[in-house]
Amino acid sequence: MAHKSQFVQRQGKLDGCTFLSLIVFNTNSLLEESLNDLTVDLACHYEIDISKQALHERFNNKAVLFLTAALEKLLNKQLFEKVEFRICEEFKRFLIKDSVCFQVDGSLANDYPGSGGSGSKANVRIQFEYDLLNGKIIDLSLNAFNVQDAKDSTATLHLVEEGDLIVRDLAYMHLEALQGIVGKIAHFLCRLNTQRKVYQEQNGEMVELDFAAIVKLMRKYNIKQHEEMVWLGKKKNLQVRLLLFLLPQSVYNVRIRKANKNAQKKGHQVSNGYKARAALNLFVTSVPVEFISLDTAWKIYGLRWQIELTFKIWKSICKIDKVKKVKKDRLECYIWAKLLMIVLCWRIVWFTAKLLDRYYQKNLSFFKAFKTLMHDMFSIEQMFVGKVIAPSTYLVEFLKLSRKKHILEKKKTHNYSPEVLVSSLIIQADTMAVGWGIAA
Repeated sequence: MAHKSQFVQRQGKLDGCTFLSLIVFNTNSLLEESLNDLTVDLACHYEIDISKQALHERFNNKAVLFLTAALEKLLNKQLFEKVEFRICEEFKRFLIKDSVCFQVDGSLANDYPGSGGSGSKANVRIQFEYDLLNGKIIDLSLNAFNVQDAKDSTATLHLVEEGDLIVRDLAYMHLEALQGIVGKIAHFLCRLNTQRKVYQEQNGEMVELDFAAIVKLMRKYNIKQHEEMVWLGKKKNLQVRLLLFLLPQSVYNVRIRKANKNAQKKGHQVSNGYKARAALNLFVTSVPVEFISLDTAWKIYGLRWQIELTFKIWKSICKIDKVKKVKKDRLECYIWAKLLMIVLCWRIVWFTAKLLDRYYQKNLSFFKAFKTLMHDMFSIEQMFVGKVIAPSTYLVEFLKLSRKKHILEKKKTHNYSPEVLVSSLIIQADTMAVGWGIAA
């Protein structure tokens, strides 16, 4: 791959394998490491004497191509199908997706423009999507901050397959994306955009749904949840189930206070329409009621939070957002190297989680497991690159360690922490029970 990407064009001191090992298995953040630090590592661990300037020049576009090719190859070799959790029959895959953003130096504003205005001049955005049933990564890409989630949702429609259940934040789920998902004979569950009007057909005419009237009735008769069949778009663009959950008065008051504060900054008042919607949690879905009931929809949507916990690991343990002023190619090499390392650890952790669930009925803490792996990068390097340690030997030992040190702890007030994932999504037509299991 180093030769194909032209990172290595002739025999030299620094080959592709050594370069990959140097930056992928380096646990330091870009904020902490310097070029001199890397040259010291090369001298001490690889017996390669190279100057800072020579190494600086090796961080170029060809190095970026080499690392992205390595990551692509790793993603294509995912074989999670052979050791899966118990999977529900209704959905082939349970896809959750979100993006993580972080600030980079303003000198990169042309390549990675930020939000503009008073916001950061330069930011990167990493899109990440995986199958919650087996951990298989579906999408992992690096973009500028201004490539918004809504644009990504339509650009990646080709990744959707028949039988998928897609649960995402409302930023991804605009009308074109929802129509594309349904067109793929897949399903979605997402929040209703606060600006999206919904309609019902009455006497041959399309009438906008009156949320204020619905809230009034739900409060009057103490109805906590309700659903309606509605159309997204006055031209009958897409028919969906609208799921309405009445919020406690205390939650509503907090929402209104925040809305009033933001409105005052912009010099306008909160509309009555927004006030009515603020009393509700609103979801739309294309899934038939026999597969996801009103009772279970909110719990299932809550599983999307698992990806936020994943991003917490990326930042707090893997330090992917700890960067400093460097040239574009070096920054991209650093990010792709971190993602390579994350994917390697992700595969180890998911494999371990499955075995713990299957043979010991234990739930793995991904946070604890990742923390251990990051402190043992040398062993992982010896397994994947040095081939000194057999993968089977390492995995068995890591499983033994995880049984003792990486088990998800029960909380006093809940059976498990918010990190609990689904090990079997069992949705029955009579009870609509959701089974909870493996934890991230």
